[in-house]
Amino acid sequence: MPNPKSREAYGACDPKADPNKPLKWTTASPWLAGVVLVWAASTLIFFLAAPFSPSLPPIAQGALLNLLSIYLPVFSLAVCLLLFLTRKRAAIDWQHNFSLDQMTAVKESVMVFGYLLITQLVLGVWGHAGLHFPGPDMYDPLLHDLRSVAIWVALYVATYIVVPVAWLSFRAFDWLGLLKTLRWKRDLWIIAAYWALDFFGPIVAGANFLGLDSWVYGLGISGGIIVNTLGAGLPVVILMHIILIPRLAIIFNSKFTVIAIAGLFYAIFSLFDPGVDYSNGQQALLSVTYIVMTQMLVGMGKAAFTVVTGNPFIHFITLHVLSARIPLDTEMYGEIFNAQ
Repeated sequence: MPNPKSREAYGACDPKADPNKPLKWTTASPWLAGVVLVWAASTLIFFLAAPFSPSLPPIAQGALLNLLSIYLPVFSLAVCLLLFLTRKRAAIDWQHNFSLDQMTAVKESVMVFGYLLITQLVLGVWGHAGLHFPGPDMYDPLLHDLRSVAIWVALYVATYIVVPVAWLSFRAFDWLGLLKTLRWKRDLWIIAAYWALDFFGPIVAGANFLGLDSWVYGLGISGGIIVNTLGAGLPVVILMHIILIPRLAIIFNSKFTVIAIAGLFYAIFSLFDPGVDYSNGQQALLSVTYIVMTQMLVGMGKAAFTVVTGNPFIHFITLHVLSARIPLDTEMYGEIFNAQ
């Protein structure tokens, strides 16, 4: 098998192959239509089922307002607007930059989807852990302490950092080569503009961030960034942005299709976010459909940053750990770290 880091090796295997050209094994349109149908069906099912439920899962409170005021604007600004503003950018050499073997991209994409779904079910049901602490629970200072944070971090580091990085090493992934391709100066305007939107957005929407004690900021921001990086940020960077998205990009000749499929992937990553309720069938249906309806849009926003820049780390700054998670989590982590 040719070295995945070598474009010349791939060309030797297939002289007619263009390493920058997406595979032609299928067209993107049916896949895009399928993913859109999943989102539309989930949205329809949620709003049809919600009126017949005596209560909603905590995560789904204010669903319509959240969809209209948070999630659809994220989709509009981070996907539609960003794609338009960067429409004239040159194509990204995904195969070279991410050490890909084009012949195994489909198999590996299916594999990472399966790995995520299985591990989410195991970690959520058995480990009672979700992508964002203290998922699937709502935060309770009497129940959640530094020990529970450490368990969550350990589970996610082992599952979504250690194992995937070991697999990438086995696949001869060139980390230094990837870092050399990143164009931080060119993309600085994207980082600054979208960081500001995602940082101040939750504050404007009512996140309890302003007016906290100084010790809460000191402990909550620094401690929150560290544990969120290990438990949520790096797992998404590695599994979704370094492994999945580059492979999708050489399978489909459509940025929007890649972004949509990656959005569904992120929704699976969020199945055990804080406030979901799987205590019975009705609550489970509402939880799953709400997650797909909302987190797929968030995931598409995250994916768009990587698709248009080729930089798998930008979303970490603009739409995750260093932006919205700070105003959303500072008070919680300040209390947790102060209690020790």
